Order: sequence, then C-alpha cells, then structure tokens
Amino acid sequence: MAITKIDLKHLEYIDELEPKALCTRAKVACIIVRNEEILTEGVNDWHKEANCSEIGCIRDIRKVPSGTQREVCYGMCAEQWALAKAAKAGISVDQSTCYVTKHPCRVCESLLTEAGITRVVYQEGYPDALPNFNLFQQRGITVEQAPTTAKKSTAIPKSLSI
Repeated sequence: MAITKIDLKHLEYIDELEPKALCTRAKVACIIVRNEEILTEGVNDWHKEANCSEIGCIRDIRKVPSGTQREVCYGMCAEQWALAKAAKAGISVDQSTCYVTKHPCRVCESLLTEAGITRVVYQEGYPDALPNFNLFQQRGITVEQAPTTAKKSTAIPKSLSI
C-alpha cells in the first residue's frame, strides 16, 4: 500500500505533536486513526509522580542503550499513552491505523497487535533487540515507512542545546 495524501495529513499532525513529548531522551508522537478520524493520540511522557526533568532520565543515568531494557524508564511510550487513553475512554482501536514518528518498540508492537491495529505507518527506525521476532509480520499487519514532513520540528531540545 502506498502512502496517500490522507496519510501525509496524519504524518504532518504527528510531526507537529512530537515536540510536545516531555521525555528528556526522545521525542515520539502517535495517533491512532480509523476511517480518517483520530481516535486517540499520545507522546512519550513520564508519569506525574516521576518528572524526569527534575529527577533525571534513569536510562541516561544507567547508560541504557536505545532499544534495550525498555522496562528501565519512568515513563511510557507514545503508543502506550494512546492505547491507555483509548481504554480509559472506552474507545476501541480495532481495525485502525497507528501513525508514529518512530517504529514501535517490541513492547508497543505487542500492545498494538493485541489491540487490533491492522496498519502501522512510521517515519524513523528503532533499534530492535529481537530482530527475528516480528509480530507485525506474523499477524499480517501492514507496516510502512513514511517520510517526515515539512511540519517536523527542527528545533534542538533544551537538553541537547549547546
């Protein structure tokens, strides 16, 4: 399936949403869409009880490489926040598309698959600790890489400014 004009509209939205992510390590945004309607959205963020900008990023402190030990984090991925918001609001995401700025991690791949997502459109890759375990492929979920858009923020996050 080719990336469509409608896909590009949703990709522009996640590129605008991504800078709102509070994670001090990575900015990721996600929306889940069915029949051109945004059902839910999320950005990677910490829980209100653990403000990483105040206490520090535990993954950075422990020098945890990207793509590994996902459980060592005070926050949740953008996809996890989007799914949690949908569940809390009683919104089914079955038979929908997930647009995300980075390829889902292994944990999110599992959650999206079990939630009934049928298509994933991502912009950037993600280091996968289990490259031979592709649940999306095994379940027949369409996965497509798309470009970033002109709406993508080029601002350097405060934590990375020189």
